[in-house]
Amino acid sequence: MPVKDYYQVLEIPYNAREDEIKKAYRRLAMRYHPDKNTGNPFAVQHFREIQEAYDVLSNPVKRSEYHQLRWQYTGQTSRFDSPVPPSPELIYQEAVKIKNYVRQLDVFRMNQEALATQLSQLLNERHLSILADSGKPVLIRDLVEAILFSMHPLGFSYWKKLVPELVRIAGTNNQLLQEIRAAEKNKQREFNWNRFQPWIILLIVTVICLLIYIIA
Repeated sequence: MPVKDYYQVLEIPYNAREDEIKKAYRRLAMRYHPDKNTGNPFAVQHFREIQEAYDVLSNPVKRSEYHQLRWQYTGQTSRFDSPVPPSPELIYQEAVKIKNYVRQLDVFRMNQEALATQLSQLLNERHLSILADSGKPVLIRDLVEAILFSMHPLGFSYWKKLVPELVRIAGTNNQLLQEIRAAEKNKQREFNWNRFQPWIILLIVTVICLLIYIIA
């Protein structure tokens, strides 16, 4: 199965730095943007490939996994160093990036599904195994706290899918498990309140109106 050469798509060397990747993306995205290439199907398709390449190469974890995939195909290894599998440090760095991104979001306009998908991708099976074998409790604690922060704006339905993964990461760390469960309970209380709040308000208003009617 052929693997796309994202470095060729962005016209950069395989060892390009993060700022070089971003610069190349902006230059090419501007050149091939559909608004500037009306009626040009090639430009539209290439613009999608540019976005896809940037999404992978700008993310340290995805980039490392991409190198791993490329390395598996003998005909495509000449431009790459030996693959370096995602490390606990790389996974943590990505968690911090998501946390910083969430910190700047307008929680009332955000796309919850997109954020939940991003967190699910970060907590995939391979990464969970790497974290479980890392033997780095401090990093694990910081990672879990960063993810819990990122999960805060999400609805409870997303929490039910993500919490089991955090529990797996926490392992036998009882203190961390308690923090995860406490955060989950707080979110559930918030969910229940939001769910019944309209009915409670309606009941209060009805009682007040009834009292006013009786007194009058």
